[in-house]
Amino acid sequence: MGHTTSVDGGTTEMRDILESCVRIDESAQSAYLYVQSRCTDSDVAALCGELATDKGTQAGWWRDLIDEWSTGAIPRTWTGGDEAADDLATTADAMGTLTGSTTGPLDAAAALIAAARIEYATLDPVFAELIELVEPGLARTRHEAYAHHIDILATAIEQAFEPGRTESLTALVLRRTHKNNLSLSRHSTRDSLTGLGNRRALAAQAGQWASWSARYGGAMSFVLIDVDEFRTVNDVWGHGVGDRALVALAKAIRSTVRSADLVTRLGNDEFIVLAPELEPDGAQVLAQRLLSNIRALRIPAEGEAYLTLTASAGIVTVFDPPNSEPRDLDEMLTAADRSLATAKRAGRDRAAEPLILARGAGDLAI
Repeated sequence: MGHTTSVDGGTTEMRDILESCVRIDESAQSAYLYVQSRCTDSDVAALCGELATDKGTQAGWWRDLIDEWSTGAIPRTWTGGDEAADDLATTADAMGTLTGSTTGPLDAAAALIAAARIEYATLDPVFAELIELVEPGLARTRHEAYAHHIDILATAIEQAFEPGRTESLTALVLRRTHKNNLSLSRHSTRDSLTGLGNRRALAAQAGQWASWSARYGGAMSFVLIDVDEFRTVNDVWGHGVGDRALVALAKAIRSTVRSADLVTRLGNDEFIVLAPELEPDGAQVLAQRLLSNIRALRIPAEGEAYLTLTASAGIVTVFDPPNSEPRDLDEMLTAADRSLATAKRAGRDRAAEPLILARGAGDLAI
């Protein structure tokens, strides 16, 4: 125990990142409209118009996030490194030169190649990573919308060029690059074994909810789960069974929490649930349900044997008055560790009473 949440990278203001995203998508929208205006093929012109509309919608996503940034609802700084921020700004500058780079009328083939150039310029894994970190509740919807955007362009290219021609490979590369970008973003925000969020995802979302909680005086709770005597599982059954147990634990926890909650794997056998807008009584109920579902697990070991587990839980709820200073994640995790230690000392296989962090009232256990 004893968690720190530092993340390597720079501290570029999130607004700068989001404004670069707006510029990129707005420039792509203008470029698609320019190609549409010069395309002599009505079907491809209509396609470019549809792609332009998509880019306008995507620019709107980023503008909405800038509005949320201005109210303190999302982190003020970007923890992905200054290099990524600089690359986005460079892309935004380059996108501004696309409009007008092609003169004269464009037939279907030339217009599709121009469209592919536009899309290549906007294919950056940072976009997918931002969506995962800043808009986790809408990430699936956003990713599906962009996948459809890529698909309609790639399909049009496949239909326009014979298989084997260099131009037809453009469709394959577009799809593969988009898929690889999604994979990169997921690796950066998810635990590779369990598929749960990792520390970076926790830091980003906890920062958002801490800002919201401090601004409006709403509750936010953490339930820290530590598997009892998990080391003996690896010692007795081996790491293969241990990994199988961790995957089963992750599924049990994820199936117990609400859709708005974030489940993160903190360490080898430690998991934490970030539960926005959940008050102490609700957090206590959630912790008990989690422990009950963990006890019910039957994990195949060797032959006919199976493994059962118990866990202990620490609970902390932040309940500060409106317009307070946002809590630091390390402070909240330290409080969760203290609560968990109480459960361990009391005999394990139980949840501690919630520890409440309330400014002006000290730390309260109920």
